[in-house]
Amino acid sequence: MTICTLASSSSGNCSIVSHGNTHILIDAGISLRRIRTGLHHFGLSPDDLDGVFVTHEHSDHISGLEMLTKYHKIPVFSSFGGGVGICGAVTWIEPFLSCFEIGAALEIGDISVCSFCTPHDAAGSVGYTVLAGGKKFVYVTDLGHVSDVVAQAAAGADIAMIEANHDIEMLRRGPYPAFLKRRVLSDHGHLANKDSGEFAAKLADSGTRNIQLSHLSRQNNTPELALATVERALSAKGITPARDVELDVAPPYEMGRVYVV
Repeated sequence: MTICTLASSSSGNCSIVSHGNTHILIDAGISLRRIRTGLHHFGLSPDDLDGVFVTHEHSDHISGLEMLTKYHKIPVFSSFGGGVGICGAVTWIEPFLSCFEIGAALEIGDISVCSFCTPHDAAGSVGYTVLAGGKKFVYVTDLGHVSDVVAQAAAGADIAMIEANHDIEMLRRGPYPAFLKRRVLSDHGHLANKDSGEFAAKLADSGTRNIQLSHLSRQNNTPELALATVERALSAKGITPARDVELDVAPPYEMGRVYVV
């Protein structure tokens, strides 16, 4: 299985997952041009995609769907709750949209995709586990806290892409209006670095050896701060970064590290 972020930030999110002849995107929150550029790196075009799995309806996760479906007629998969918002944002998407019950496993070519609920302020918000070739990848961003459902779904992943959205003090001192700060800090907002560190430690204890921090806020975080905070949390649990678990940060506007398992 090959995994790579094409973009990861509050401005746009899109990742590719491939195994054998099966290629999917998780989210399409960037332009069609950028999606084409990212796929070209792997010798692919949008016509090679078997589907797009959407986590939720917010624009930084679906803004590319309009052009992607218009020009390439690609299947789109979403929870029923998320599908309502997607149909409201992309007028012609209904013929390409398939909605699923959260928790159901979908077999797409050579891979199996299963969704799980995430605590976020969007209808039907989900994360995904992807199984292929005996390996497990988990993708979970946009969550105000790590629920038991999230922790159970992610446990034992070979590779985990998890949110490290903000540093709490940077957010509190930063330029966001009060209502937006409250939203981000809420249990259905976004995951702080310190909570991401605790989550990373649980994942490492479950056997995860590759963790990529993602969906960092440009205004309220830095890659260096996110890494340092998560590394401290790991060390506090007796887990040595680089020896026991590999940490990385997904870049916001370009391709990230290519993982192959």
